[in-house]
Amino acid sequence: PRKLEVLEACYALGKACNQVVDGEDARRYYKRAKEGYEEQLGPDSEKALEATYSLIMATRMSKGERIDKLRVLVERMVVALGEENVVTLDTLNELGGGLKENGEYEEARKVWERCLVGK
Repeated sequence: PRKLEVLEACYALGKACNQVVDGEDARRYYKRAKEGYEEQLGPDSEKALEATYSLIMATRMSKGERIDKLRVLVERMVVALGEENVVTLDTLNELGGGLKENGEYEEARKVWERCLVGK
């Protein structure tokens, strides 16, 4: 239990750093939380998958690379958490936004429709 409290604190610090645009520290805390959650709860636990999402979003990469990582993560989330899980839906929504920004409007529409069905 104590270890999970430390991981929760790491995740919270990652969120705080992200809010004040300290990307390097945010990534470090998210990574530590992600790895700890995977070790303690399993790689497909809700907390591990949410931390993975946060780490992807806090890491500098091309739009295409982020979209690819989010696609893979969404499919993992659907299997592990279900299509209607709030973390899955948030990640789907972000994927739709990335696709729209990348000019992939039809695919973005399909992703957002999945969100609407899940809600």
